[in-house]
Amino acid sequence: MTTLISISYVDKLQRENADDLAFYPLTTLEKALEDGHVVTCEDNGEAAGYLWFGAVRGGYDVTIYQACVDYDSRRRHLGWSMVAKLVAIGNAGGATGIRLKCASSADSNEFWQAAGFHCTRVTPGGIKRGRDLNHYRTDLQPGLFTIPGVIPSEKPIDLRAYQAQKRMGVSMPSRFSRTHYGIPSEVVE
Repeated sequence: MTTLISISYVDKLQRENADDLAFYPLTTLEKALEDGHVVTCEDNGEAAGYLWFGAVRGGYDVTIYQACVDYDSRRRHLGWSMVAKLVAIGNAGGATGIRLKCASSADSNEFWQAAGFHCTRVTPGGIKRGRDLNHYRTDLQPGLFTIPGVIPSEKPIDLRAYQAQKRMGVSMPSRFSRTHYGIPSEVVE
């Protein structure tokens, strides 16, 4: 059974988890829902989370763009069930693996590692939160060789650079912004 999830619920979860999730234009999220690129979970018969993923193509990795479980429903294996659904979708479509980026400050790093994902690299995040991004991946199809993992970053949020830019009068987006550096969200799709 697939739980129907509304765009307003996704928006609510994004706002409640603003330090861990990026804000995507609502039109982009609506399209993902319409196209069936969102796996959901429920707790006591109500929507409790979502996992938004990209195209499933044979020979390529599936990208997880965003995943979130409602705070009150965490630690009940709901995230595991959504990942299992995505693994089944990926296998059916011939995908080679699943990949994602996770903020170094997010508690979900532990979840992704426990779910069998390994960190392949660490890159700097944006200026707003001043943290790193951990890139995770797991195989769906056996590979010819194994890529060694790296130790994920645990760098916390550091707002000093963002605050310095604001003090200098630079126009910076708020934590709830759906625009990126002055570009309207309708353009950033």
